[in-house]
Amino acid sequence: MPHNAAANVSALVRPSLEALAEMLDGLELALCVFDEADRALLWNRTFLRFFPEHEGHVHVGEPYADNLRRFYRARLRPEEMGALERFVAEGVLRHRGQQRPFVFKHRGVELRAASLPLPGIGRARMWKVENRAEAASVAPAPSLVDGAERFRWLDHVADGVAITHPDGSIVWANDSFADLYGFAQRAAAIGLTFVDVYRSAWQGDLDADEERLYASGLEVLGEHLRYAGAPFEVPLPRERWSRVVEQSGPDGLRFFTHLDVTTMKHQQELLRIAEQRARESAALLELTLERMEQGVIMVNADGVVEVCNPQAMALLDLPEALMKSRPSFEQVIAYQWARDEFAPASEDLKAFIRAGGVLDRPHAYERQRPDGRVLEVRSVPIHGGGILRTYMDVTQRRRSEERIQHMARHDGLTTLINREAFLERLAEAARPPAGAFHGFAVLFIDLDGFKPINDQHGHHVGDKVLTMVASRLRAAAREGDVVGRMGGDEFAVLQRGACTRANALGLAQRILESVRQDIEVESHRVRVSASIGIAVAAEPGCDPDTLLRQADAAMYTAKARGRNQVQLHES
Repeated sequence: MPHNAAANVSALVRPSLEALAEMLDGLELALCVFDEADRALLWNRTFLRFFPEHEGHVHVGEPYADNLRRFYRARLRPEEMGALERFVAEGVLRHRGQQRPFVFKHRGVELRAASLPLPGIGRARMWKVENRAEAASVAPAPSLVDGAERFRWLDHVADGVAITHPDGSIVWANDSFADLYGFAQRAAAIGLTFVDVYRSAWQGDLDADEERLYASGLEVLGEHLRYAGAPFEVPLPRERWSRVVEQSGPDGLRFFTHLDVTTMKHQQELLRIAEQRARESAALLELTLERMEQGVIMVNADGVVEVCNPQAMALLDLPEALMKSRPSFEQVIAYQWARDEFAPASEDLKAFIRAGGVLDRPHAYERQRPDGRVLEVRSVPIHGGGILRTYMDVTQRRRSEERIQHMARHDGLTTLINREAFLERLAEAARPPAGAFHGFAVLFIDLDGFKPINDQHGHHVGDKVLTMVASRLRAAAREGDVVGRMGGDEFAVLQRGACTRANALGLAQRILESVRQDIEVESHRVRVSASIGIAVAAEPGCDPDTLLRQADAAMYTAKARGRNQVQLHES
């Protein structure tokens, strides 16, 4: 949280303003102070929670007009952007003369805004959530570490990736996403919803067929964006298609992978046309199948494999001699069973394949091959009997989705699990299977003296200190213990099997000793210490949230006693 004051604010006033900002954070009130020339002086963490568009951009000395301009860019629809400067000018005048609070809605939450003059300083603006029931929906804004740095590896993912707040507004996107939806710069997508992005991609004069496709895409979006995890496809201009897959992330963030499936859709259309004409022109079907990237097998009404293209034989390691002998589909399945082809499959999928692996309707599933590749298998019944089955290698797609899912549960800087994942592990420990409870402890750790390192040496040094502390915590913990980063310079350890307070105190002392050792970063030798609070669960059924709050409160007691201390929560 920046707490720097401009040069013209006295050394006596500045600490008071900083203390006020900290106090308002505790009350969940946002604050931003401006000098007499309407330039930003300081702001608190809650300000960045309510207005995440300012994270990493607002700075001491920034004119209020620039602040407003960024605010409105996150709110205005494309057709309103022409009036941006008028909105900014009106907002500056309202800021200078505001007498009474007013209520407005931002990112789906109603906020009450108040403004008051500060004689000799300038003016302070404050905001609070109008409806307390909505307070939980205000998601923390990603920090510089958790933002661009955290998602940097996604710049090299071939597929489009967009990350949104719970209200659906985009907070980060890679270049592949911008290219797919026609943005010259990916920054142009920030603050928009995916519906806004989709509408922007279809701008221009549309003919009747394009209008139909556009309307069908909007209908698909309206249906699928309400639910997480179900993949869906939407049409794009110039006969392109996008496949969208969602993953839930920490703090309400949502991760959307956007794959350009135009080639696949075109091939599916070719396959459909080829199947319709197959009885009239077997040569056309064979030529089409040979040129397809997908593997294709066609089984007739008698269960005989009439067609198996080279891609299918390569993907499934089927011998050419067997497939050219016109085997039955049962013979092909038997050949695969004999070579443990289905060993990595789930028991349900194995049972389905043993039963024939065919339904009387279109269906699809994925399975892993013994060599680790993942295949997407799709089947379509043929009129008159038989099936048409396609195989596609989706290994790289699955790996990208797994990496996104891993990132959603881990801290991007230290690679420790994040707060959400830690709380899940804590809940599991609190409610084990009957007879499996052996007691555990939660250690809440806050670094002492970390902020001056950031202020004196910069965030890049602070980041390396956090990484080193995380490594020391891993080394101090035992195998089976869980170490997580809770945010900022706060960490937590779930100590399993800690039936006594002595066990937990012993681990805490090891952590204190390890953390306070000197850390060398580049040409700097720095030192931090830790304040640790402990809560012990000696019986099953305890509430995980309560236990974590007890450890957190004990940590603050340790810090108040002089830091580099351990405090055990007393029940």
